[in-house]
Amino acid sequence: MCGGLWLRRFGIDDVIRISRIVDVRLSGKGDLAYIVSIPDVDKNRYVSEIRISTHAGEEFYLAGEGDSSPRWSPSATKLAFISRRGAGKEDKGSGVFVWGLKGEARRVAWFKDGVADLEWLDENTLVVLASIPRAQLYDPDGDYIVSDRIPVWFDGRGFVSHITQQIHLVDIDSGRVSKITDEPNGVQGFSVCKDGIYYYTREDWRKPLHHIVRRLKPDGGVEDIIRGYTVSQISCIDGEIYMLAHQRSIGIASHYRLWRIDSSSPTCISCGLLDRNIEMIAGDYMGSPSIIYSDSGRTVLSIVDRGSLRDIVRKDGVVYSANSKGDRAAYIYASPSEPPEVYMFSQGSVRKISRVNEWLSREVKLYNPIYEPVEVNGERIDGWVLVPEGDGKKPLILYIHGGPKGMYGYHFNPEMQLMASEGFMVAFCNPRGSNGYSEEFADIRGMYGEKDYEQIMGFLDMVLNKYPVDDKRMAVTGISYGGYMTNVIITKTDRFAAAVSENGIADWIADYWASDIGFWFDPDQIGGTPIDNLEEYVRKSPAFHVSRVKTPLLLIHSMEDYRCFIDQSLSMHVAMISAEKESRLVIFTKGSHGHSISAEPRHRRKRLEIKLSWIKEKLGLTSQGGGEARKKGS
Repeated sequence: MCGGLWLRRFGIDDVIRISRIVDVRLSGKGDLAYIVSIPDVDKNRYVSEIRISTHAGEEFYLAGEGDSSPRWSPSATKLAFISRRGAGKEDKGSGVFVWGLKGEARRVAWFKDGVADLEWLDENTLVVLASIPRAQLYDPDGDYIVSDRIPVWFDGRGFVSHITQQIHLVDIDSGRVSKITDEPNGVQGFSVCKDGIYYYTREDWRKPLHHIVRRLKPDGGVEDIIRGYTVSQISCIDGEIYMLAHQRSIGIASHYRLWRIDSSSPTCISCGLLDRNIEMIAGDYMGSPSIIYSDSGRTVLSIVDRGSLRDIVRKDGVVYSANSKGDRAAYIYASPSEPPEVYMFSQGSVRKISRVNEWLSREVKLYNPIYEPVEVNGERIDGWVLVPEGDGKKPLILYIHGGPKGMYGYHFNPEMQLMASEGFMVAFCNPRGSNGYSEEFADIRGMYGEKDYEQIMGFLDMVLNKYPVDDKRMAVTGISYGGYMTNVIITKTDRFAAAVSENGIADWIADYWASDIGFWFDPDQIGGTPIDNLEEYVRKSPAFHVSRVKTPLLLIHSMEDYRCFIDQSLSMHVAMISAEKESRLVIFTKGSHGHSISAEPRHRRKRLEIKLSWIKEKLGLTSQGGGEARKKGS
């Protein structure tokens, strides 16, 4: 009971109703713009709004089709953004729009192969990163593409080998578009600074993690700055260029660190301060870079200033995104019992800006996780448990995160809240390979399905010893790497009565050929290629070991997943059925690797209904009393 009102149970409809908030952006005057994606369940779509909160306290919003990436002009009198306003379903690409703080936004350019990012060069010119077709490799009717390189496709984008991303200048008055780079391997990211446009490109498409940082000078000349780093972001802070990068010390799982680019030998600013992965450069805070980094189940907003690290938002929660300018920092924050909202930090105080998801906390019972660390084979593992209401032994669902360099902890996780509301105890942990800890801890190369398996099972044993769990009614589930580990686990133990593997890996050999990142991810993590290390690829692939399986398996996959291609769940399903094991495969006919969170509302509802129904059926449970899981016949 809260405030005199009974809170109801969390349901599937509540998961679907939650609005997504992304891309907060501050102007030099302190005005704030951000994107809210609101579910329209009746029309099975999301409506994007750009919401604006001015420094004077005024509130505006712009509603359009697929609005994203709001960017303030230097004078803060105009707002540019990417949108598909006015386009039909058959129209390809996206446009660049400018709003003058009154009236309607106007389209200044259209790119038929899409826009990735944009920044202002000056008050009348935009720098736009957009895709263009490569000569001779593109059919104007869209009937076919020609590929002479890999990857052929990329998750969330589709076919990509026939296009490259290049930097363009757009004059917002005339609409004139000028392409100013011609990088054979495309441009991955850029930042505008006082002495030019800095960007990074791949040294060689065969080595996608080896980057070159270049400066496009005001006179049009191009200068190489550094080579050989793996770069995820570059940003101009107070007239200096910073980057998030690593040198692959432990391969692709190496921590991204903050570097200042002041010569051909950049200076690592964070190396002596922080052995954690930095997720993003959030902007310029009083002349110093602000960053978000992961730490033990949290993400923290911090300022790197004169050789020290000053955390400005560090709570038992997660800062998803942020942007700082002057003495302000806007950020999106959530905790296990607080759905995402926008906040503003200024002069030591915090103000809540948005209230788009406040209804959930007012209406619905939400569960806070209990922190439960455990030591397994001499290594401490962080874990958490959501405990439902009621007496007696509880059925349990064990969740495994993606990655493997993902992280559980103090996130707002609607699906876990749903399962706890249904009467399940929910357990989750961060085994070796997870984000949020030392770089050494993140290194799981060659150990997939081994050390991580031991630590996950060690965590589960601790939960069973400490909590009233019905160990005959346990399920295991995960997405991506979590789906892979679900497949692995049921080949090693029969302690689970049900398993749900979503968009996971079952056959590393097939993954090497078909995944958009398989040709470089798999050699780094598994070792070598299937050609020169076939035995290890087979040993790590659960589809080859299904003869040991006793647990009924539900496989869920989306047809447009190019990260873990559909052949992964298909191979596990065929292997299971051929071995006369119980398997069910559900294929969503569209949707990318992130289908569970990015799919249209109807798909998201059906996925949860299918998953919950399977788990209840195999655990011998039925839904009674508003969603509480009970044994059949009780």
